[in-house]
Amino acid sequence: MGTTILLVDDNPNVLSFVKPALQRAGYQVTTAQDGLEALYQADALKPDLFILDIEMPPPNGLEVCRQLRERGDETPIIFLTVRDSITDLELGFERGADDYITKPFDIRELLARIKARLPPQSLEMDGYLRIDVGRRKVWIQQSANWQEVNLTPKEYDLLRYLVYNAGRSIGKTTLLEQVFDSPEDLETKTVEKHIWALRQKLEPDPHEPRYIVNVRGVGYKFEDKRG
Repeated sequence: MGTTILLVDDNPNVLSFVKPALQRAGYQVTTAQDGLEALYQADALKPDLFILDIEMPPPNGLEVCRQLRERGDETPIIFLTVRDSITDLELGFERGADDYITKPFDIRELLARIKARLPPQSLEMDGYLRIDVGRRKVWIQQSANWQEVNLTPKEYDLLRYLVYNAGRSIGKTTLLEQVFDSPEDLETKTVEKHIWALRQKLEPDPHEPRYIVNVRGVGYKFEDKRG
């Protein structure tokens, strides 16, 4: 499974131009044409990046951005809009946007902005842990050889969310909302169980974690130890 982008715009011409360009660049693209569909797809798809038009059927892009941020979603958001005033730009960033491109635009600029906002697709930490985000594969170094680690889908989703937010302290409730979405999972012990499983599979010493560390009073944090 590669990097997934949710592209939201009520103009079919924009969708027909941008979507194939992103697909040629290697991204998986899902489209939506209004704010309600965008919020639904955000929950169902859990994309790696949003591209949002501002002026679209309600809720508009600013409101979609605000709602995503209020519920703890830190997925990168790029606004793609005809609005170009400083006031509009400031408002977009106040709502939680990461970047802002005005129409008309060069597709190469959009691709560059996307690349800058996405985390690396392959990470290697201090010669021990290797993660290929795009291919959903993880390895650890054992006896001078790289050994692939067998993770369950939820274990991988949890690891990916932590890696995408490396360096940030993330609460258990946020992890429940962003990674676990079935009714039987709505307990913090579910997060604790999966964190422990990841540590047992990935950490040199699961009792003294090097990568997935506790943050007292908050939750957990992924320590990026590249280099």
